[in-house]
Amino acid sequence: MKLAILVPYKDRSDYIKIFLDNVPRYLEDVNGIRDYVIYVAEQVSSEVFNLSLSRNIAASFALGENKGFGYLIFHDVDVIPVEKIDYGPRQYNVAWFMSAGSCKVLIEDFVKANGYNPRFVGWGSEDTEFYHRLSSLNCDVQEWHRTGESKGAVILSLEMPNMSAADALSWSRSYFRYAGDGPLFRPFHPPNGEPGIARYDKSTDFFNSEYQRMNDRLWASVYGMPLSEKLNYIKSNGLNLVDVSGVSVMDRTEKIVWLKYEGNAVLVRQ
Repeated sequence: MKLAILVPYKDRSDYIKIFLDNVPRYLEDVNGIRDYVIYVAEQVSSEVFNLSLSRNIAASFALGENKGFGYLIFHDVDVIPVEKIDYGPRQYNVAWFMSAGSCKVLIEDFVKANGYNPRFVGWGSEDTEFYHRLSSLNCDVQEWHRTGESKGAVILSLEMPNMSAADALSWSRSYFRYAGDGPLFRPFHPPNGEPGIARYDKSTDFFNSEYQRMNDRLWASVYGMPLSEKLNYIKSNGLNLVDVSGVSVMDRTEKIVWLKYEGNAVLVRQ
C-alpha cells in the first residue's frame, strides 16, 4: 500500500535537512517501505503559519496526483524515528503518532472528514479538532501512545533541549501521560561536533496567547455543537477552503516533492 508523508513547513531549514536525511533512510532500511512519497508544503508568505492549511495543501496536492496512495501520514518536522516505530498502514486511524500533531489517516476517512480546519490560526487545537471530526463521523481512531506497539519506541525531538536520560524519561512520560513503559523522546545531538540547530521562533504563532485564545474558543464551539450542526460545519470548513492552483512545485525527485505557496493565495475566502 503506497504511502504519502505530508510535512507542514516554514522557516526551519535545519529541521527539514535532518528530517529528509533521516526519515527516508528509516522507512527503507528499518521498515522496509520503499513505495512512498514525501510532500513538503512550505508556506513562504510572511503571515502567521497556518498548520491546518499547510497539511491540507500537502494532502490535496498529493491526492490530486493520483499515484494510488493507500494512506497518509501527517508528520511534524521536528520528530525523527529512532527505534521501534512502524510507518506501515493500519485498518484504523492513528492519532498521536510520535507527537500530538502527527498521525496516520486512511484516505477515505480523511476525505470524509473534509481534512483539517484552516480557520484555526497558527498552531493549537487544530489536531484535536481533526481527531474529533473523525470520531464524530464514526471513523475508528486510536491513540498511538496508548497502543502496545508504542512501547519501547524512541524518537528524536529537535525541539528538546539537552538533558539527562532521567529528565528525558520524565519529559516523555509527562507528554504522553504514561507511568510505565511508553514512547521515549531523546534530544538531538549534532554529529561530529557540528553546531547546534537554529530553532524556529514560535512566539509569533504557537505561543501567541491571542491566537491560542481564538483557537480555544473555536474548538470549544465546535465541540459543543449539536451533531447535525457539527456535521454541517465539518462539510463547510476544511479541504473545500483550499485552492491548490496557487501551489508551485519547487523541487521534485522520485521520493520527495517540495511545494511552496502563499497562505492568502491558496485559502478560499467565504
